[in-house]
Amino acid sequence: MALNATILSALRILKPDSLKNMNLVFFEFLKYDNDDLRSENIILKKDLAQRFFDSKRNNKKIPITKIKKEFDSFCTLLTKLNLIEDGDDFVESIKWEKISEICSILRKIESSDEKKLRWAVLHLISDNTPITIDEIHSLLDDFDSNKISRVVQKILKIESKSGLDATFEDGELKFNTDENMAMHYFGDAIEEKSRRSPGEIEQEILELLDEGSYSNQEISLILELDEAIVSRVMTKLRNQNKLVLSSFGDKGFRYYSTNCQNCPFGKTYSSCRKDAISYIVNSFNESYGIDLTSQDFESIESNQSLLAIKRIMKMSKKITLTKLESNMYENFEELLQRTVKGLISTTGKSKKSKEMIVSPNISKLPKMFQLGLKVGIDYEIQLINEIIHKNSRLDPTSVFPLILKDSNKLLKMISDSK
Repeated sequence: MALNATILSALRILKPDSLKNMNLVFFEFLKYDNDDLRSENIILKKDLAQRFFDSKRNNKKIPITKIKKEFDSFCTLLTKLNLIEDGDDFVESIKWEKISEICSILRKIESSDEKKLRWAVLHLISDNTPITIDEIHSLLDDFDSNKISRVVQKILKIESKSGLDATFEDGELKFNTDENMAMHYFGDAIEEKSRRSPGEIEQEILELLDEGSYSNQEISLILELDEAIVSRVMTKLRNQNKLVLSSFGDKGFRYYSTNCQNCPFGKTYSSCRKDAISYIVNSFNESYGIDLTSQDFESIESNQSLLAIKRIMKMSKKITLTKLESNMYENFEELLQRTVKGLISTTGKSKKSKEMIVSPNISKLPKMFQLGLKVGIDYEIQLINEIIHKNSRLDPTSVFPLILKDSNKLLKMISDSK
């Protein structure tokens, strides 16, 4: 989950000592103790200071004079964060919700050494300038050098798997990723995986399960939700009879899908199936000139499978391949080619003794890409023979380079030769 602009800006401006001084207490005071003031346009500072003095948050019995001085400094900070407009004796245009967001993130950081260190680094990142252990220690005085090194190395091990290019040598942390990206690599994990409302989470889970069967663990990964949140929502949906157990998987995992007999979207089983088949049949006819009937779908047992095919066909209706999509497909293709090559290796030195070894991880490739590989293998020889047969002047040895260089030209050559 990426940090939003408000929180990112706040953590760049605030220092980790905010967890120890009065700032965090004042944030909580504004978040929890002033609901009755949220409709006011202008609030006197002295009234807020007095309210804090009288509240249970003043458990150290801080004198009113010190509270007024500290609160005035806090208002200067809120102005810098663009959360209020600060007059001499009053504040106005208070952004209560954003103040609440920052308060919540500070409390999350307070309970985690890793999040504290991420915050310190986030505060120090600037123009790819190396960050030293001493600089981090100046912000986290309760962290010694060994602890800083240990936590930094742990974070780099995690984030390097996601693409962060950084080194930590001789007590210096150096980023080879641009500043904005580095900030997010270090900062985003401070936030929880999801800030969505319970209703939004429930809707996303239902929509996912309406096109397939998933375990709690898979839902957590795909929707980037904590497993505890997924478990609570799934229990609620099962109790409402909106889900059915689809099957059991490895390690005892249970896979669920939506209950067609009590559809959470209010459809009957038959109408849902009919609508999906009608859309797919029309799509195949319009796009490819292929005539299908309802009998072609009799072997597809679940409505969820039909809905997944329907969604794929919807996505395929994008006609114009813009610069954005062209760039995405070209690079994604390259990444997948590198992956396939990395998953297939050979042993033995001579041609006779060579043996191809395919990693079982190849089964984890995107399913549509796997389907493309299978179709490609099934029809590769037929396509090559077709080209050579219908283009008698074509040198057979030139076909393979053409396949490797531009598969679209290959398919067009088949079409033009008919």
